Amino acid sequence: MNFLKYSKIYLTIGAIAVLISLFCIFHFGLKLGIDFEGGSSLSVTYKTERPDVSKIKEALSSIEGLSGIEVQPVGQSEIIIKINKKDISSETYNSIITELKKTGEIEESSAGVETISPLIGKEMREKTIMVVIVSLLAMLLYIVLAFKNVSRPVTSFQYGFSSTLMLFHDLVIPLGVLAVLGHYAGAQLTIPVVTALLTIVGYCINNTVVVFDRIRENILKNKTMSYEEIVNKSLNETFTRCVNTSLTVLFALGSLYYFFSNEESLKYFTLTAGIGVFVGIFSSVFLASPLLVYWLRLRKKKV
Repeated sequence: MNFLKYSKIYLTIGAIAVLISLFCIFHFGLKLGIDFEGGSSLSVTYKTERPDVSKIKEALSSIEGLSGIEVQPVGQSEIIIKINKKDISSETYNSIITELKKTGEIEESSAGVETISPLIGKEMREKTIMVVIVSLLAMLLYIVLAFKNVSRPVTSFQYGFSSTLMLFHDLVIPLGVLAVLGHYAGAQLTIPVVTALLTIVGYCINNTVVVFDRIRENILKNKTMSYEEIVNKSLNETFTRCVNTSLTVLFALGSLYYFFSNEESLKYFTLTAGIGVFVGIFSSVFLASPLLVYWLRLRKKKV
């Protein structure tokens, strides 16, 4: 299979997907969860079977001045109500309990309120941004060092830069989807979603390194072949492995999403990770290595 035949189309598709995702992020914005914005959470346990989450949300929507609510089911009978940017006053607390009683019989003694201050939320935001930046830089440094002995005809820095661009591609697209879901379905950027993004970073770089490592091996073994031939040969040798390992992860994430679709935190964790792994297959096979070949062609044209 000639992977490089339509490399310009692949690179164009990747660039368009990133631009659309960036537009969605800046146009809709990312809806931050209580972890990053601060706010309050109220846990309540039902004496009998917990009613449907949609029914609970509908009951709470009637409370004036209460917006940005997230209802998270826990176990068989408990729920956690998260309210962004708002401390729960005694009046609001009583209104919530009153509305919840209309949906079913609750244990009032089990109700507990926790508050995350905006200052702590801001600190969490700053730390999360730092973690993502450090992760990307660490990956860049790792690739540069791992391929420092490969200088023909592409430098180790280009390998590292290509893999970092692919990580940017793999992170921006799930964030773009999350921005759209946040606008239309109330999806929030929470700690589990950030965990999914960091999982994407680790998983997708693995596929890219597998391809790059095979390119390095074939460069040493086949000194008479052109770089384009070596890249295409390496992609053919690693394609099945990359797809199969990614599919096993997607099957596991699909099962998690199906069985825990009512758990808000797990729902968006699995969705974000699934999208990231899917686009990661595309980037590691159809973008990362063809981008190196494209840079080499540009350099030859300038000479």
